[in-house]
Amino acid sequence: MRKVKIGIIGCGTISGIYLSNLTRLFHQVEVTALADMFVEKAQEAAARYGVAKACSTAEILQDPDIEIIVNLTIPAAHFEINMAALAAGKHVYCEKPLAMTFAE
Repeated sequence: MRKVKIGIIGCGTISGIYLSNLTRLFHQVEVTALADMFVEKAQEAAARYGVAKACSTAEILQDPDIEIIVNLTIPAAHFEINMAALAAGKHVYCEKPLAMTFAE
């Protein structure tokens, strides 16, 4: 079975449970890259959970192998990240809310 490649944007507090579960329990997916506005957070999480790549948001969105973006950023950034990921041809899973306003 082919594994679906996932990139996670946002390596704050909530990311730990996602990374723990996605790297240990869900064998049909592979977390291949992490991004955060503070690159050192992505690097620390990548080392802790055995993820090969820590990079910028732009790099993760440009990676042709990543199919799904898991958006774990702060709610105020959800709309921008979600739209950028969709524009890059990625599927998106987002912690609620999808955006901050109805218009978005």
